[in-house]
Amino acid sequence: MEVQHRAAAQAQSVAVAPDPHFEPALDDRPDATRREPLSCVRIIEAAVRYVDSNCLDELSMRRLGSELGVEAMSLYRYFPSKGALLDAVVGWLLRDLALPGERGAEGWEDQVRDFAVSFRTITRQHPNLMPLLTVRSSEDPLLSGIHDRMVGVWRRAGLSLEDAQSAQRALQSYLSGSSQWHQEGCRGPAAETDFRYGLDVFLDGVRSRVAEAAAG
Repeated sequence: MEVQHRAAAQAQSVAVAPDPHFEPALDDRPDATRREPLSCVRIIEAAVRYVDSNCLDELSMRRLGSELGVEAMSLYRYFPSKGALLDAVVGWLLRDLALPGERGAEGWEDQVRDFAVSFRTITRQHPNLMPLLTVRSSEDPLLSGIHDRMVGVWRRAGLSLEDAQSAQRALQSYLSGSSQWHQEGCRGPAAETDFRYGLDVFLDGVRSRVAEAAAG
């Protein structure tokens, strides 16, 4: 085993040793851009940074390639189209969404509130990317799994399947609409106060429906 480790270490040192006959071309790009290889994650994160600093309409594969110091065609090795890249960006954004556990150890209100607040946080952190989240329907393949898990929360609360579907669509409509409204109109502390108030009113209404369902 020790011999194998030594052999591996030797092979690694040979692999990274510079070729004495190689003369690198002059490259005035930043070190991070020059040395870090392309990857799906790196491309996605660069796209997010670009849109955060500019706007969604300005994003193109050519401009993104320029940001990364590569030709646009290099990006198509990872994403066949801009649409595929934007789908990946949506997945990247939703990684921070607070989704309920399968067993639902917490109360349904806490799970719904955590989900709502985490969605709100994402749209506040990346307002220029908000259209990617707010224009998609619950039937979108990227969102259908999230929709189904939240419907499960409503079902465990005591709602019928039909009412659970309606409750989740209503919640998502509120989240998307309030995020859009606060992006274009009311902002600052008042916007967050309004958001929390609206969420409380929504939960109050659903709570009464849950009580009615329990009463039979």
